Amino acid sequence: MEFADVLSFIQGWILLLASFAIALGYAMLKGRQSLINVMMGMYFGLFLHSFFPFTNSLIEQAGSDKSEAIISVAIFVTLSVLGTILFSRLMPREYLEGTFESLGKKILFAFAAMILVMTLFLHYLPVGEIIDIGTPIPESLLTEELAFLWFVLPLAVMFII
Repeated sequence: MEFADVLSFIQGWILLLASFAIALGYAMLKGRQSLINVMMGMYFGLFLHSFFPFTNSLIEQAGSDKSEAIISVAIFVTLSVLGTILFSRLMPREYLEGTFESLGKKILFAFAAMILVMTLFLHYLPVGEIIDIGTPIPESLLTEELAFLWFVLPLAVMFII
């Protein structure tokens, strides 16, 4: 196998790998409660993004489709950051755990965060117009019928674990 083939394979999976690695690194550095706060902030950000009254008027002022997508994602990120701050104030304080303590739970939470990010990117936010998401995304993540189940799965992981 040539190096170009390896790079093209990795390029297709980079979004999945990067979201998992960032979530796992964040959970290892800050604790699993902080990752839960970020995930809940993303849910809250999507809720506010969907029902915020001025979102459409702000997005429609952009000139092109790419500008509309950038503004929409920027509004979502802003609302998610505010939601994360809110949840970090409301939820119990982080557990005093080491970096590698309860690593299995952190991996499960990172996997759930990866599923949440990919579901948001593929079904709820226009990220595909900003960056190329890649072709080897699993077909089960792409179907509209399963989008709600993929969206609820991280909530179930947070509830059970």
